[in-house]
Amino acid sequence: MILDKFLNLKGTCIQGYLHLENIGIVCRIESKNQKATCPRCGLESDKLHQNHRHLVKDLPISGQPVYLQVNRRQFKCDNCRKPFSEELDFVAKKRTYTKRLAENILEQLKEGDILNVSRRNNVTEEEIQRMVEDIAEEITEPDLSKLKRLGIDEIALVKGQKNYCAVLVNLDTGKLIAILEKGSISLVQ
Repeated sequence: MILDKFLNLKGTCIQGYLHLENIGIVCRIESKNQKATCPRCGLESDKLHQNHRHLVKDLPISGQPVYLQVNRRQFKCDNCRKPFSEELDFVAKKRTYTKRLAENILEQLKEGDILNVSRRNNVTEEEIQRMVEDIAEEITEPDLSKLKRLGIDEIALVKGQKNYCAVLVNLDTGKLIAILEKGSISLVQ
């Protein structure tokens, strides 16, 4: 289906979609995989236990908000005898937005503050704060021995309230090194 290519979420297929006036596009999607790996023992299972549908916000298409109705299936492990939810590459557990939407919003924060970015993207300030925290948790200890040029930028968490965090970037590779809260900026020196 052409929408699968347009949506560009590898390993998924669109089961259907709706365009809802004043809301946006809602796509029903599922993983193409018929099996999932148990996080406890590492064995694959194809024993479907339950279907769990979640609504997840994604990047807009042609200015229209996009929501994914995701079926995060639950399988039962033959070895452990316990149910587990399948891993989905494009959305983290317990999140209501895709990873690529979070990345896009974090890029927008370079030019604006949380309040305006949240209004522009129809997400809450708390969701953006969680996105920043998630990215900060994912950053591993960088190898600074080869670092030649360091970029430091401040992002206003709330415009006009002098509440900032610092973003450290390797200017040669463009890779994010760290996100520091206001109190930890002195660590850079």
